[in-house]
Amino acid sequence: MIRGVAMSLKDVINEKWKEAFKARDSVKRTAYELVKQRIIVAEKSGQFELPLTDEQITNLIIKEVKEREDVITFYQPCDEQYVVAKAIIAELEQYLPKQMTEDEVIAIIKRIKETEPNLGKVIGLTVKEVGNQFDKSKIAALVKSV
Repeated sequence: MIRGVAMSLKDVINEKWKEAFKARDSVKRTAYELVKQRIIVAEKSGQFELPLTDEQITNLIIKEVKEREDVITFYQPCDEQYVVAKAIIAELEQYLPKQMTEDEVIAIIKRIKETEPNLGKVIGLTVKEVGNQFDKSKIAALVKSV
């Protein structure tokens, strides 16, 4: 919030980028530049109604964090790319929604399974209810194991 005016997430990202630029913090600047690039691509793609909502921007940040996590799997902890990727993740995590634990998701799955016997629908309803608060790629395995 600047001067009492609520800011959109896009505005916050731009302000943080400016702060990092002025502070000559290359890692933070890179983190915000990556998100800004994703926002620009999304806006120009025509897939979204403009302006982008905070939720859509949060989804873009989630994608960027996942990409950085993939980078981490390719490098050793002593490599520069590994360290930079970890720092970028740490900077961007503050914009991610609070993540649910596996136990919380299992409780949701059990509740949904009480009324819905079809596993495919259980997975779909769980993904819808959980939203961005849990890794969607793990939900199907959890549904099958419960």
